[in-house]
This record gives sequence, structure tokens and C-alpha cells, in this order.
Amino acid sequence: MNTKGSRKSLKWVSVVCITCMSASMLAACTSAKKETPAQAGGAQAAAKPLELKIMMIQQAAEPPKKDNPYIKKIEEYTNTKLDITWVPGAGTAYDDKVSATIASGNLPDVLLIRKTKESPNLNAQMSGVFWELTPYLKDTKNLSKMSPVGVKNASIGGKLYGIPRERVLSRYGMIIRKDWLDNLGLQMPKSADDLYKVAKAFTENDPDKNGKKDTFGIQEDATMELLKQLTVYAGGPNGWGLKDGKVVPDFVTPEFKTALDLYKKMVAEKIIASDFPIAKKYDYFNQGKAGMYYSVIDDATTRHVDMMKQNPKAQVDVAENFDGPQGQRVRGTTGYDSLIAIPKSSVKDEAKLKQILGFLDKLGDDPMLTLNNVGLEGTDYNVEGGKAKKIAGALGSGDVFNLRWGNPYGGIQIEKTPLEQKVDKLFVDNSKLGVVDLSAALLSDTNTQKGVDLKKAVTDAEVKYVLGELDEKGWNDVVEKWRKNGGDKIIEEFTADYNKSSGK
Repeated sequence: MNTKGSRKSLKWVSVVCITCMSASMLAACTSAKKETPAQAGGAQAAAKPLELKIMMIQQAAEPPKKDNPYIKKIEEYTNTKLDITWVPGAGTAYDDKVSATIASGNLPDVLLIRKTKESPNLNAQMSGVFWELTPYLKDTKNLSKMSPVGVKNASIGGKLYGIPRERVLSRYGMIIRKDWLDNLGLQMPKSADDLYKVAKAFTENDPDKNGKKDTFGIQEDATMELLKQLTVYAGGPNGWGLKDGKVVPDFVTPEFKTALDLYKKMVAEKIIASDFPIAKKYDYFNQGKAGMYYSVIDDATTRHVDMMKQNPKAQVDVAENFDGPQGQRVRGTTGYDSLIAIPKSSVKDEAKLKQILGFLDKLGDDPMLTLNNVGLEGTDYNVEGGKAKKIAGALGSGDVFNLRWGNPYGGIQIEKTPLEQKVDKLFVDNSKLGVVDLSAALLSDTNTQKGVDLKKAVTDAEVKYVLGELDEKGWNDVVEKWRKNGGDKIIEEFTADYNKSSGK
């Protein structure tokens, strides 16, 4: 027997075995790495992008083109290939399309749903059309850090059926002509009484100094935003709130009636134009006819550029902090405005679900937030001193912005105007003053079935009352009818759900 040859053979076999074992172990480790839950979505093979069909709202006149550079940038960063169906958002077009798509059963991998607590979107969530995402979010980098208020208000019975698109909480306030204040020697109003006095002066004292009585105090439209704000300033609810242990709507509270009567007085004195139910938001303000309006205060930074170009003397300012019987309160948002949902009929298994969550999670990374919130470097902004300086005339990401769910102010720091800086500071400083609609996180079967129709009668009565077409008794009759036709049942059901969620 040739022992030397045998030893050589054994050596060779050993090397081969060790090499094979190493390769197997490496493959096993690689496989295990791919399946790590913490990577929510799993690693995708670099050579094979994740293909996604998405339905998204279109707000511009034309949809983004397939070779859109912002979409291409998202695809590159997230290793995806996106097939996006853009649906116009005017009127009810988008919501109607979503309803029809859900009914057809032929759903994309991802779609945006609005009015998430109204039928049929509520029923779609509760009947299992979409994946329940709560168990999967803890293992993600960005989605696990979503706004707690947004998540709470978007959830149904503690379960989340989509990724809520975050919104600043304390976002509502007053937009006002600062130059008109200065022309009349007035200070920024700090209470509801101040608001009335300043608005009256804007109506009667020629604030634009053109020698004509052609201005009025407050621009309003069919949303009657001022009425909601005045109710909150007076200590009342923002939509729905807790009073005497019950969850009640604002219009049954004395604070609302105080606000409604002040609103009526301002309409009678032409401080608010009587055509407000059909007026277009911003129009009178941009035409230099109205001195203030009430909305999300960041409107002041984007809605009046043309007005200020045409009238270089025009100065726009904002305020959120108004004194009231319960101290300073700011009318808040719900913390989100829509859900990015994942249908079960098109995404049939957890592996694909986790891949999609991985894609959405990456949209919360700083480069993606920068892309959506500011745009492309060199196209929409240049970096100077570590900050993004917007390029004049640049339009940014356009409707591609609607794909994002995260912080609308995240990503690279932007060089901002003094007004933009003030808006950002108010958002931060007043984050704990935001009064949220308590019903946003609650369910009521009666409200789902008939709440919108019942509320419409009340809204119509508000308009008639402030226009003087409905008297005190007529108003009280409408509220009483709301109660009898299902309103009291809604109060009962919201209160029960509130007590259940609060552990009472």
C-alpha cells in the first residue's frame, strides 16, 4: 500500500470537504441574513428590483411621466421598479376610483386611501381587504418611529391597516396682512375679542390706504374655518371632545354657540363677506380685499407669491397663540391625512408584504425625505453652507411628493425666509397645544352609517343662522333633530369606545 499517496489523497479530500463546508455555511448564513425579521421586507437581490403596482392621487393638471427623474431616483435608491397609476384628485374622482377598484377586487400592490374612517373605506379595512400592519412595524428602522398621534388616530380598534401619511399636529392658525396692521397702528390680535376689533378696523378704516371703503376683515369659505378656530379658542372641542364624561360634538356645547354668535355678528357687520358659502379660498385675500383668513399657517408661505410680486408692499404674517378661558389652545390636525394601504388580494404572502414595507421604510430615509420635500440637487436646490437653497422657479417633486408618508419637513435643512422660519418655530413650540378631534380614534356604527348625512343638516343650519335666515329657535330645533335622528346614539357609541380604549 502506497501510504504517501493515501495521505496525499486524504489531504486533498479534507481540503475539498472544508471548502465545501465553508461554502455551505456561507450560503446558510447568507440565507439566514435574508430572512432576518429586523430587515422588514428582506434584502432584495441587487440584480432584481422589486416590482410594485401603485395607485396614487394626482393633483397637478398632468400626471408625472414614466421617465420622471424623481421617480427614477426613488427606484434607484429603493431597488424597485414602480408602475404607478395616477388618478386625478379633483372633487370625488379619486375616492370614487378607489371605491370602484376595491369593489372590483383587481387591486394594485399599494394604494392611497383617504377618508379612512368613512364608508366604504372603513368597511374595507375591517373586512380584511388590507393587511393589518401593526405586528410588522416594530422591526423597521423608520416606520417604527411614526407619529404616535397619527398612528393612534389612523388605527381601528388598535389595529393599523395602512401607513398613515404624517401631518404636523399644531398646524392651524391665522394668516394676516401685517402691512395693514402697521398702516392702522394695530398690534397682532391675541384673543377672540382682539380678532373682532382688528377685523372690524380692516373693514372700516381703509387699511390699504387707497381712499376707498373696499376691504373687509376676514376671508371665509364654505369650510367656515374661523368658526372651528373660535370654538377651540373659547375652550370647546375640535370637532368632538370630552364633556361631562361624554364624547360630544362641538355644536352641542356652549363654547360653540358663543363662537357661532360672534361669527353671525361679523357677517352682519360685513366683516365676513356674506358670499362666503360660495367664495373660493384665498381669492379675496390674494386680491387685496380681505385682511386675514384661517387655515394651516404654512399656506402663508406658498399661496400668496403672486400677490406679493404684484404688490411689493404687501406683508403676510401668521399667528397661532390666542388667549382664552382655558389658556392658549391651537386647533390641531389628526396627525395624518391618508393611509398607504397594502391589499391582501394582490400581496398574497408575508414575504412580499415585508418587501413592500422595506420599500416604504426606505422612503423615510433622509435622502428620500430630501427628494420629496425639496427635490433634486442641481435642479431644485443647491447646497450652500450645509443647507439647501431653492433655485428660483423650481417646482420640486410635484405629485411624486404624494408617495411619501414621513415628516414633510425632514431631510436636508432648507435655507428659509423669516416667515418660513416663524411657521416652523410655531409648529415646534405649539406641538403640545394642539387640540385633536377626539372622534378621530373612535368608532361608532351609527356615525359610519349616517353620520355624514346627519352632520350636513347641522352644517347647513350653521350657514343659515349666521346669514340671519334661521333664528335661535330654528337652530335649537336642528340640533334637537340631530340628537333624535341618531346623534344621541353616536354620542353613546363614541363614549363607549372611548371608555373601552381608555380602560374605563
